[in-house]
Amino acid sequence: MFIISGSTHQRLGVALAQETGAEFCGVVNKAYPDGERYVRILRQVSGRDVVVIQNTFPDEKIVELLLLLEAIHEAGAASVTTVIPYMGYARQERIFQEGETISARAVARPIGMRSDRVLTVSVHTPDVLDFFGCPAEDVDGLREVVHYLKGFTPGLVVAPDEGARERCSIAAKELKAPLHVMSKTRLDDRTVETDSGRVSVKGQTVVILDDIISTGGTIASSALLLKDWGASQVLAACTHGLFIEDAANRLRVCDDILSSDTLEGVYTRYSVAPAIAAAL
Repeated sequence: MFIISGSTHQRLGVALAQETGAEFCGVVNKAYPDGERYVRILRQVSGRDVVVIQNTFPDEKIVELLLLLEAIHEAGAASVTTVIPYMGYARQERIFQEGETISARAVARPIGMRSDRVLTVSVHTPDVLDFFGCPAEDVDGLREVVHYLKGFTPGLVVAPDEGARERCSIAAKELKAPLHVMSKTRLDDRTVETDSGRVSVKGQTVVILDDIISTGGTIASSALLLKDWGASQVLAACTHGLFIEDAANRLRVCDDILSSDTLEGVYTRYSVAPAIAAAL
């Protein structure tokens, strides 16, 4: 089996090759002066099973993924499994207003046409898996963040809102720590107001856990409350760390930010490679 990484996932690709014992296949990947992309795979993959890893975020990475899939198909691979660690456009899985497009379907369909199987990681809306038109499965990245968090022995797991309750409840049970759920009121696209009944956290390490950290507003407001309540250390942990706009500055209230390599960056602390390898 060959592992082929797009430009979004060189580290994760190597880690996955090590986990699975597969061969890592290099790629020539560059942009022309006009912005169009060029890709070329550097190994003979004819008759071999191939796993390609690439996000559909930001937009230009979608084109890169489609070019990789076409190259692998033309090279005569026996099978192609596409791994999308972070699927951009997954949050538009239905039409909310007349005239919109179902963006998740528009992105998924061409990927599925050149894939025998698709794996996503902690996708925002599992319904999007149906859009690929081929066997598709979501890999839960929660087990890897829980494994990493065990080294901090947190005294409390905090869900930043009601939507995060289920996954945080699972994590809290695994970490043998109580769960607290914050209540959230969204004031606008970038501003949230967080409130909740006071909990006893004095002198404790507290983990705020979510699937995605985007602008960081919800996490930051929760962290401020926990600090006011006497927490000695507040950690923000997630699977997908987007950290857009001024998120890094907002999150300075946290003692550390822990993100996976579904989006590789300065806050990447752990890998989802073991979870993907298990699914493969």
